[in-house]
Amino acid sequence: MSIKYQVYFDTINMMNGREQQSFLRHWRKKHIKNWHLLLMFSLLLTVGLFSLRQNNLKMVELRNAVIVADENNGDVELALAELNKHVFKHMNTKIVRPIELAGGYNRSVELVIRESSNSGARDIYAEATKVCEKRGIPVASIAQCAANYAMQNNSTKDPAGIKLPDKNLFTYTFASPKWAPDFAGIVLLITSVIGIWIILRAIEYIAVRLIIKSRIKNNFL
Repeated sequence: MSIKYQVYFDTINMMNGREQQSFLRHWRKKHIKNWHLLLMFSLLLTVGLFSLRQNNLKMVELRNAVIVADENNGDVELALAELNKHVFKHMNTKIVRPIELAGGYNRSVELVIRESSNSGARDIYAEATKVCEKRGIPVASIAQCAANYAMQNNSTKDPAGIKLPDKNLFTYTFASPKWAPDFAGIVLLITSVIGIWIILRAIEYIAVRLIIKSRIKNNFL
């Protein structure tokens, strides 16, 4: 028998029965090896990160669906409901910038201006839209530009009496949870537990080595 293993067994023999039983249970009868833990950690971490990426891609898809529905005057409420449901129940779905329904706001402003202007041949909103488009105004700001033009050129009603819709009614923000019990969340939770297990195994290994070295130093010098 080599000196290394002789010292190892001599150290065990110096322990009492309970210490020997605990020592052997942890170091000779491990059913889950360290490489098993490392392999599971790596695989689950990969799956978890991939799932987070899929959650984000789905959020982008649903966000674009809201924008398309708004531009085409479609079912915006349904698109918003689906987006909100996904964001609320999944991780990594944070929407950095609020969603502004420029199309819906423009249509509301158009309705207000048409109702306040003369019902004759002159279409003040159409004039305003053309002027603003020539100035290169972004779509999201067309309504405000058109409203300013219409109020300045509307001779049938006091501009101060024209009340534009509140922009906040057409702006939506969404809160994404830091952790959610979806597939990605559960996988990452298990991954975290295994990661802690690996760290504890490493600490235990270092502690046992230090204890053995200490006992060898005290008894064999």
